[in-house]
Amino acid sequence: MALSNEQFATLVSLLAKRFQTDADRKFVLDMAFAEEPMLTQLVDGRNMDAETFASALITALTAQDYRTKRGETGIVKLLKTMRKIEPSSAEAYEPLIKALRGHRKPTPETDSNDAPDQEAPEPEEDSDSRRHRRRRQSKVRRTVRKIRKAFKWQVLVAIILVVTIIPLAAVAIFTTDASVRVQESLSSVQRVVKTLSGRTFLDFSLTDLDRLQASVTELVESLQNARGQLRTLRLFSFLNADLGTTYDILTAAELDAHAALEMLNGLQPTLFFLIGDESSRNVNAQITSGERIVELLTIGQSQFTNAADQLAEAELLLNRLNFQNLSQRLVLQVQEIIQYHDQLKSLNRILQDAPELITKAFGLVEPQDYLVLSQNSDELRPSGGYISTWGWLRARRFRIVDFGYSATTSLSPNPPPDSMVSSLNIPDWWIKFPRPIYTAWDGSWYADFPSTAKMAAWYYDNGNNPASPVKGVISIDLIGFEYLLDAIGTVEIAGSSEVISSANFRDVIYRIRSERGRDDPHKEFIATVVREIFTNWQGISGDKADKLLAAVLRALQEKHIMIYFQDERLNAVMNLLDWSGAQTPGTSDYLMVADANMGNKSNSTIRRELTYDVKIQPDGSLLSRATISYQYSAEDALNDPAVRAEHWGSTPDYGNLMQVFVPRGSQLTSSNNIEDAIITDEGDKFSTLVAYVLVQYDTTERFQVAYTTPVVVERFGSYNRYRLILQKQPGTRNDLAVVQVTLPPGTRVVTISPEPTTSYTLDNPIIEFRVRLNVDQQIEIVYQ
Repeated sequence: MALSNEQFATLVSLLAKRFQTDADRKFVLDMAFAEEPMLTQLVDGRNMDAETFASALITALTAQDYRTKRGETGIVKLLKTMRKIEPSSAEAYEPLIKALRGHRKPTPETDSNDAPDQEAPEPEEDSDSRRHRRRRQSKVRRTVRKIRKAFKWQVLVAIILVVTIIPLAAVAIFTTDASVRVQESLSSVQRVVKTLSGRTFLDFSLTDLDRLQASVTELVESLQNARGQLRTLRLFSFLNADLGTTYDILTAAELDAHAALEMLNGLQPTLFFLIGDESSRNVNAQITSGERIVELLTIGQSQFTNAADQLAEAELLLNRLNFQNLSQRLVLQVQEIIQYHDQLKSLNRILQDAPELITKAFGLVEPQDYLVLSQNSDELRPSGGYISTWGWLRARRFRIVDFGYSATTSLSPNPPPDSMVSSLNIPDWWIKFPRPIYTAWDGSWYADFPSTAKMAAWYYDNGNNPASPVKGVISIDLIGFEYLLDAIGTVEIAGSSEVISSANFRDVIYRIRSERGRDDPHKEFIATVVREIFTNWQGISGDKADKLLAAVLRALQEKHIMIYFQDERLNAVMNLLDWSGAQTPGTSDYLMVADANMGNKSNSTIRRELTYDVKIQPDGSLLSRATISYQYSAEDALNDPAVRAEHWGSTPDYGNLMQVFVPRGSQLTSSNNIEDAIITDEGDKFSTLVAYVLVQYDTTERFQVAYTTPVVVERFGSYNRYRLILQKQPGTRNDLAVVQVTLPPGTRVVTISPEPTTSYTLDNPIIEFRVRLNVDQQIEIVYQ
């Protein structure tokens, strides 16, 4: 029986919904005609829209009357497959299948599944027919009795085993295949998240955006196909715990991928505006475009809301997963997707809050005043450097409408009353000042910049200084200024013959310090340079604006510029972008070394290197040893304008109040080459080992601390995850860190990130990494 025109049109409409992409078409045809290669290539779908492809496929299958190896027509086989893929649409396919079969009864040549769902009623039987049927049934019973006598019970058991093993094998095959799809999809999700969170607008072109959207769309399709493959097999989840869980994982991953796609769609108007046309590969960085960015981010809010809903639905699925009886491989995959999900969730939260936060931070409604700290990274402090100059600025509608900049002195900025020093919790081991209140300004003992910034704002606001109370604090060190000057080009100082560039910035500063005295003149000069930079910044456009934005982003990523807000929601954004300079130890292994220069300005000459040896114990605790090497070369000092007799203070030697931050609850076991007593300071987030060390001019020294940690290795199933967070000290350039991790004996490495420098096995597996601390680094090893 042929299809009517109406049925043909209905079928085209049904199939077109499933045939939107080439990947959809290939999946359906492969599933329907896995044993019929000829039918999988029946129609070339390239350059066809969904309806045209569906119409051409139906016409080809019905006109040629192709039959599968089971004897059914190709078009019926296709519709039966669609009925399985889309159970919710089964009722729509059923009448079409019946029409194509013509209500024929199954024959020996056809599959029993081709039989009509409802057979025609049989005619009533007469008494002779019934007697004949009873005789036939008696013969059947006698035959069964004979078979029961002939077969032994072992044969029956064998049959039962075969019937059981076959579905189990099928489930295992499909579960393995779906798990491979899950792993591939997780890798794709990871790439998408890294692209969204790790790239700046300056790196984007419209082609990059198209590729990103295509990759996310492909991810969604692959997850849909994998779920389709497992949908029917979920009925057998009682045979294999992985089967039902894999389906739920695929569903959660698909929701996350859809959320990522919604986020990209919501960002499209903003990205198109920033990136410009295809002829431009760089971002349009005009600061005056800020209000338009807020408008475009507001337009995308419905997509970000949709993404939030999908992420919430995915989170419900992930939270109710039952890990009992799951394979360890699947447990590991669940852990991975939870990490990716959390990153997407954090990113989307920023996008939802972005219009309001940008409006507030850049003064679209009312002006915002900020304190600016200029940190001298040649005279290092734990969170960047001694505050040699300071300023304030007022932001209004994405522009700096007013600012002031001054040298730091005992009365600039105006300090709070000395009676307020009781508000400070100054460690006993920190620098002693004649006026203790000044401790809050000098560049504090905190390696956590938000803590330093909060204390500096307290000092500034309680001294009733200009533009106080401030809404936040912006810090920039000498290296950050060099980055800005490199982008701007040169700065001419009014009333002076000095022309400042990134190449001579430090030389001029220290020359003026040498010629005019050690204290205020060079600070006043730096303040003048900064004022000129702010003035020039306002009028920059075109290529220079792009370079300046790139310089700011680089300085933010490397902690040469750091930002703190009084508004904690804005701080959360800075933390997520790694622009806050915050310490983030978490519950894993953690290491950060922070110096405080106690007498000169030698830090640009000194080369610091960190070696960290860690031995993981079977219980997940660590035997750790941190070695900090300092190379203070006279040859390097000859080229450093800061390391000269007139800038030494009392000595050219490097007196350093060193802090080593380690996991909370760690216990010092030994030290080497540290003469003074080591102080252990137990904090809420980490323990700190504090010691005074001395590096003499033109020498190399190595200082070492060994300690034990509490359990920091995370266990899930039979897997163990060791994670090390290595944080860079603000104000440092590019320290080398060598990390050697010794695993417990008999363990097997599952995953490692980043790629190790080398690995080998002696008594235990040993993995070595070499990383540069121009930014924070993280090392992760999963092992069994």
